[in-house]
Amino acid sequence: MVETNNRSYGLIGYGVSNEAMCRYLMGKGILPTVRCKNECKLPSGVAGIFGGDYLNTDEDIVFRSPSVRPDLIKGSGLVYTEVAYGLKKTNAFKIGITGSDGKTTTSTLVYRMLCQGGKNAFLGGNIGKPIISFAPSLSQNDYLVTELSSFQLMDFDEKLDIAVITNISENHLDWHVDMDEYILAKKRILNKSRLRILNYDDNAVRKLGNEKTVYFSLHNRQNEVRKGIKLVHIVNGAIYYGETELFSVSHICLKGEFNVQNVLCAIACTYGIVDCAACYAVASEFCGVDNRMENIGTYLGRAFINSSIDSTPNRSINTLSAFPLDRVVVIMGGYDKNLSYECLKPTLDRVKATVLCGENRDKIARVTSGKIINVSTLNEAVKAAFKISGCGDYIILSPASCSFDMFENYRERAKCFKEAVKEIKNGKY
Repeated sequence: MVETNNRSYGLIGYGVSNEAMCRYLMGKGILPTVRCKNECKLPSGVAGIFGGDYLNTDEDIVFRSPSVRPDLIKGSGLVYTEVAYGLKKTNAFKIGITGSDGKTTTSTLVYRMLCQGGKNAFLGGNIGKPIISFAPSLSQNDYLVTELSSFQLMDFDEKLDIAVITNISENHLDWHVDMDEYILAKKRILNKSRLRILNYDDNAVRKLGNEKTVYFSLHNRQNEVRKGIKLVHIVNGAIYYGETELFSVSHICLKGEFNVQNVLCAIACTYGIVDCAACYAVASEFCGVDNRMENIGTYLGRAFINSSIDSTPNRSINTLSAFPLDRVVVIMGGYDKNLSYECLKPTLDRVKATVLCGENRDKIARVTSGKIINVSTLNEAVKAAFKISGCGDYIILSPASCSFDMFENYRERAKCFKEAVKEIKNGKY
């Protein structure tokens, strides 16, 4: 598609992705119309339509913010997201990665393995920069790794060279109508892909495979390999691609079984494009993305761990599984995404204590018979966790919830956690 002033362009919502889309269009000499529920500051020359009718569009081409459901948009124009349009406009080798958990870590691993292997790789989408800001300038010799959320996939219809689903579990049921819709959105990443990378250990994901699929598994799958199924799996403590031994699991820097799974997924995605040495170098040196199991120091024998990015129960379960639970004081709670928290019970029943704050704290408290402390703010939660903990314990921020009840995003929540820890180290507790 060639942008032209013969068509009219609209932007619904004006967050990070549509700000980038606006700059792209203006660089083509096009002034789009921005439509938002609430008034916002716009670039000079860009018209804005604000208020209750902002979803009633009359433009030829509309770019929706990922937070806006496509079925709520009224009008006859074509509807895209910034990320889908960026993928349409690029000549790069396209890798799309989605999943309920692990997609940020996996996307980062894939990007780093490609770079380590000498490829000219770029990372964007739901992680990092909006891809419209750089993807159209990439060549067929470049590699574009794109993290994709279910919001971005609701109307996704682009071709990918490799499509990845890390796993599927309950998430975002405050936005999706039900779990079926959420799963359908995730599955759309596969529709036009040349190769699929899927989790063999996740029954719902495994069923999505076809003859052009590479799977990954935490278990010995030699029998499946002998039947012709392509697998990255673990045999006697070593990672294998099919029947080829790559390297020992013990060399992986990331903590936790779930992170081993992320490494296997990244190898399934990149091995063959790059060699084993590149995969090994990244797996042995990369120790995690920001705000995921981040050790921010020790004070009076207590280790403080920031995992603010844990926005679902499953993510918290995975994080906490990497620690001795009887030495863990976990801080949980936040914005309620209409999820079930029952799966937390086996974990929370075993931790030393759970400190709760946030909108959904009562829902989490009801699932466990373990020790619960209720407070009003995150600052209070950190100090309460410190007081109940002892030497050798881990104080872990792993909310199992989004941050929007108290914070703009998980990064702001992490900043508050770190500031509270700093106060404790200064004797204010």
